Amino acid sequence: MAKIRDIHHMPTLAALMTPFPYHIDIDAPIEAATALMEEHKVHHLPVTRDGDLETIISQGDIERAQSPGHRLEEQQLYVRDFCARRPYIADIHDPLDKILLAMADTGIGSVLVMKEGELAGIVTVTDALRFCGEYLADLVQSPEDGVA
Repeated sequence: MAKIRDIHHMPTLAALMTPFPYHIDIDAPIEAATALMEEHKVHHLPVTRDGDLETIISQGDIERAQSPGHRLEEQQLYVRDFCARRPYIADIHDPLDKILLAMADTGIGSVLVMKEGELAGIVTVTDALRFCGEYLADLVQSPEDGVA
């Protein structure tokens, strides 16, 4: 039976984040990031430096940098070579509506979720769409749908 959500309470990022996401060190070879993404079927990885959160890398970042006309000279490439942007960071208790609107307005594909200064999770566009789809399905579920 689907869990009926309280429509009078704004969910927080905790409701839809992927907790304890896989992450990679900024000095790791780019092949390690690609392999980690493929192995775990993810498109975003938080990037750390000496154990501290630094930024994020996406599969799209890697693909764009490796596309014709943008490829760096043949050399060993590292995660740090692909992390030029600042990540969007939010608190685990931030209201979902504000974060989703910020994602839409800025075109970002992921949000790093912090709790008490530590990485707690990640929210991607895919997570947001899945959550919204389930939320809407719960809203239109009739009481008879849950009766066996």
